[in-house]
Amino acid sequence: MTALCRRIAGPHAIVLLIGALGAGVAVAGSGRLDGAAVFKARCARCHGESGKTDTAAARALKVRPLVDDAKLAQMALADIAKAIKADAKHQRVDSVVDLDDADLGAVAVFVKELAKKR
Repeated sequence: MTALCRRIAGPHAIVLLIGALGAGVAVAGSGRLDGAAVFKARCARCHGESGKTDTAAARALKVRPLVDDAKLAQMALADIAKAIKADAKHQRVDSVVDLDDADLGAVAVFVKELAKKR
């Protein structure tokens, strides 16, 4: 499904990409959700597939890179999951709001791995 662009009114008008992503989510060989696949389907539009925020949406929304983030790399997985859900920008993006606990946990593991990369 294509993303819808909507202008949000406020002190600074920003463009958000909002949309349901119809991509499937892969399950790793162990039966666990593949965090990389969930991230690619649900998060990469703004964060970039590499986590380096190399997308137009990232630039428009001033998204910070996830790669090489020492603070993020040290966080507990539960805290990363809470931070993902609590982020104000994420509250307006259906593909993040709709993450269930299993998907969120898989993404948290993947994000922590990205944070350790240089």
